[in-house]
Amino acid sequence: MQPDEARVAILSWSAPSTRVNGDGIAMGELDKYVIRYGQDVENLSGEVIIGEADIYPEMSYTVNNLDSGTWYFTIQVQDKQGLVSEPSAPVSKTIRS
Repeated sequence: MQPDEARVAILSWSAPSTRVNGDGIAMGELDKYVIRYGQDVENLSGEVIIGEADIYPEMSYTVNNLDSGTWYFTIQVQDKQGLVSEPSAPVSKTIRS
């Protein structure tokens, strides 16, 4: 059974090549991506963790079964030492009922 295409958000991104401080980061240093989402941009309570970030330089993920309204999404990357990036700028999608 396919999810209702009108109730999904497809997120796509590229692996970072630099750290916040400007130092380079190799693909092999990446551990996982953390997607946060919700309908309150100040409180993104949904979370998806995607492992094996060191394998895929181009990623996409589909968030399914979203209720009507505006949804906000951010993404962070964590390296193998446990350092976590700042969240990306939020992006949004409005789901119509």
